[in-house]
Amino acid sequence: MASENEEKYGTVLGTAKYEAEKSVTDTVETVKGMGTLASNLGGYLKRDVGNAWDSLNKSPEEKAAIKEKKDAEDAKVSAEAKAAVDAEAARIKKLQDSYITHTAVILCSYAARESYLVVPTSHGELIHGIPQLNVGDSKPNINVRSFGVCMSPKNPSVQAAAKKIVADIKDKPKTFTEKVMDFFSKPPKVEIGKDLVEMCAGVCKAQIFTDWIDGKKDVLIDGKPALLGRCKLQCGYGGKIKFYTSGQREE
Repeated sequence: MASENEEKYGTVLGTAKYEAEKSVTDTVETVKGMGTLASNLGGYLKRDVGNAWDSLNKSPEEKAAIKEKKDAEDAKVSAEAKAAVDAEAARIKKLQDSYITHTAVILCSYAARESYLVVPTSHGELIHGIPQLNVGDSKPNINVRSFGVCMSPKNPSVQAAAKKIVADIKDKPKTFTEKVMDFFSKPPKVEIGKDLVEMCAGVCKAQIFTDWIDGKKDVLIDGKPALLGRCKLQCGYGGKIKFYTSGQREE
């Protein structure tokens, strides 16, 4: 369509005509959509009016019974939610002093999902047949398995993702309106700001150079303090790593 208009009216005028025609088409589609929405809303209104009418015709006893049933259901849901929260809090509290074993689940403050702590070779101590770990089991990829996706602004992979977004925006072909606006005013500057980087994600490549903190010093596993659920680990990109499970079978 744009090429036909350009042949008839010239490049600038032809493009403008094309944009105008496109605007009309978009408006028509929008109106059609509004008509469909209105029709759907009409159905909802009819249903809601019917429900309201039924409610008005119920006796006080029926209304009281309905309210009592709803209150009971709400109370049950609330009680179940509270019980779940309390149970999780109790589990986490118990985890703090639990010994950590192979395949314990770990979490990172900058990760999109959980990962696992593993040991390639047993240190010689087992709990229910599962290798027990020590504070030295903190090496990236060997012990600390990749979390997959990282959202730390300090991660070069995340920064690269932000740069790509900016580059894609700059390379995106401009519309006729944008070109006209650029002619009369200075184009807005596209920059890699903190807010943009914080919305991006990259590949997790943990940078860990220390042992786990706060191990059980009076229990040594292969010469190092035993690892406990309260232990923490710091990634060089700012991520704080902690345990979600101990890895023991009873969990």
